[in-house]
Amino acid sequence: MTYSEWKAEGQRRFGENKLNWRFVCPSCGHIASVQDWRDAGAPDGAVAFSCLGRYIGDGKEAADRAFKHAGGPCNYTGGGLFGLNPVEVDFEDGSESMRAFAFAEMMPNVKVTGAARHEQEPKR
Repeated sequence: MTYSEWKAEGQRRFGENKLNWRFVCPSCGHIASVQDWRDAGAPDGAVAFSCLGRYIGDGKEAADRAFKHAGGPCNYTGGGLFGLNPVEVDFEDGSESMRAFAFAEMMPNVKVTGAARHEQEPKR
């Protein structure tokens, strides 16, 4: 997918404000927004590339959650030995492409709160 297509998809799902865009860690399944990474003090390059668990909480606990699809957050990074980031984004200027986490689905019963949590809202 081109960068223009990727950006359009983010805007379609979450609106113009990129801080509201949400991504899913391919290792643990944790959902985080760009604002969550910013609040955790993560560098810009970590967004949709490294799980939020690398920047918050206990490093040992985060490491234990990697590759378990248990909701995380974990300490996975797309720059490690196992490149699981599922989305390849090609830049129109021909520069090197990037691998990114997938966008989170628009899930009506899921509420993203705080820097590291997602909770199931009660069904009515």
